[in-house]
Amino acid sequence: MARSGNCSSQTECAGSPPATAGKSSQTRKANRLKDEVYREMFLLESNRPGSELRLALVLLRAIVQSESLRNQEDFREWLKTVCSIGLQMIEASLEESSKCSLKVQ
Repeated sequence: MARSGNCSSQTECAGSPPATAGKSSQTRKANRLKDEVYREMFLLESNRPGSELRLALVLLRAIVQSESLRNQEDFREWLKTVCSIGLQMIEASLEESSKCSLKVQ
């Protein structure tokens, strides 16, 4: 069967994207989610107002989007670890802020 000059492989001609392109986009998506989580953790550590809520939202987004990542067991393991750390950070920050508000009154 003759190939046209535009296709480099049979799968490309059939309309299927190369496997490496899908894997690299999945990796980029996972890395973007990780970056968002780490950024919000840093902002919470820097005592930025509202950072507790933003970190919670980013963690939830990462959990929801992890379902769409194929073959990302490493990401899911990372997510389990970072979620527990993030929750501890949020709880500690909220506890600290409630102590500060009690001292003011």
